[in-house]
Amino acid sequence: MKSPLPFLAVVLLAPLAALHSAEPNTQRVVPDATFNQIAQPSAFPPEMPKLSDVCMRLFRLDAKGVSAEQMLAAGSNFHITRGVWSYIEDESFIKSVRAKGWEFQGSLGMTLTDPALALRDREDRPIGTNGQSDKAPFRADNANPEYRRLYLERAKRLVDMGVTSFQRDDPDEGFFDWGKKGRRDAIPDADLLEFHRWVRTEIEKHAGRKLTFSTNCHTDPPFMQVFDYRMTEVRFRSMDGTKEVISPSRIREIGLAARKEKKLFVLTGQEDRPAEDYRWIWATSYATGNLYIVPWDQFQNVVLDPVTREPLIPWSKLPRIFIAQEKFADLTGFVRANADILDGYEEAAVGGYGLQETRFGDDAPIRIKGGSGKLSAFLRAKPGDANAPVVIHLVEREHGAATTLRLPTARFFGKHAIKVTLREPVAYDAALHAKAEKDKNYRNLIRETTLTTTTDDAWTLVSVPALNPWGILVVEKLP
Repeated sequence: MKSPLPFLAVVLLAPLAALHSAEPNTQRVVPDATFNQIAQPSAFPPEMPKLSDVCMRLFRLDAKGVSAEQMLAAGSNFHITRGVWSYIEDESFIKSVRAKGWEFQGSLGMTLTDPALALRDREDRPIGTNGQSDKAPFRADNANPEYRRLYLERAKRLVDMGVTSFQRDDPDEGFFDWGKKGRRDAIPDADLLEFHRWVRTEIEKHAGRKLTFSTNCHTDPPFMQVFDYRMTEVRFRSMDGTKEVISPSRIREIGLAARKEKKLFVLTGQEDRPAEDYRWIWATSYATGNLYIVPWDQFQNVVLDPVTREPLIPWSKLPRIFIAQEKFADLTGFVRANADILDGYEEAAVGGYGLQETRFGDDAPIRIKGGSGKLSAFLRAKPGDANAPVVIHLVEREHGAATTLRLPTARFFGKHAIKVTLREPVAYDAALHAKAEKDKNYRNLIRETTLTTTTDDAWTLVSVPALNPWGILVVEKLP
């Protein structure tokens, strides 16, 4: 018997409609508009994760080889602010997380073993979570009063333990699995919307405050209005490993799709890739207004044989991914150190490798000369704030090389001259990072350099050194 693909493999083989729902804005900008006028507010609610948050999965306490102490230590080593997508229901552990000042996100999904509460197929058999199985664990019947009672009781218990937000896997009860195999009709959209809205209302009533709710849904059904943001996997390569599927423009489109629906995307991976790849996608995610989950205790999905489409190694035998602190903490610390130029900033222009900017006509606002040819630039500003610095995230896909940026001076602060400072992560040093985490002061984890600039008519030329892989130009107004 063929082994069915796990949920994430099936989902990622399907078209991700929601991720492609927002094409880059092609509306021409006003000729004399400054970048703070071009950038548009996100309209995120105040409970939404911040663009300077650092997230890491706190997966399970029963996972082989990963103790509670190791999880907590890793969170500190990577300077996290949020433990996310957790299946842990241990009150003492949750309190330990909250004592560190981190948010803790629990999972709303239940392990359902009672067939009386299960979703039924056309032959009145309970539907299991594993392919064509009618064995436990089961998909839930959201209309069952007893299931609803147990579901809400569990959620309230998690709130009482200290959970501050919730993730819901398979919010349509796994239609990708049983629906496409014809076992039954889809649950009506109205019923799913009613269930998720009822659950959220009752949980927040019990908590006495607003919470945030995320889901890994990739489409845009009516029930998505109940959720604040999406938390989902993206791949570097296709499931059979034959084609690159990630790019700067793809990650940017994800961020634009999120802004279009006034939501956020929190991304994570599922492949065993070199640390350099994860460093690049981490930098590009933050540069585009998304978040990325630290690849520590990260799920690893299968790679399919290009011919048979069968897994080369069964997913159950694939180890989880644990990136080394010394290969990644410089970038997580870099995020914490740059909260002042991440939070509240939105896209105003892009340029360089893998990006197309059409809003400015022939006057491309960011022109890159020299370098590796694979340097991407993402210019972000605080909407409506004429005095706030404008920032340019520079992300290098290859071995970095020095380059020159050509920038339109007046689009920054009108007639004012500008000063450009480069912020870079300091090379990893365990003692330096430990002190930063203890003091909650991360500014010593970055290096700031005032860059040489020259003028060429209406343009400012900026000399930028080689990056590995991320640097941020902070452009300030001079008197």
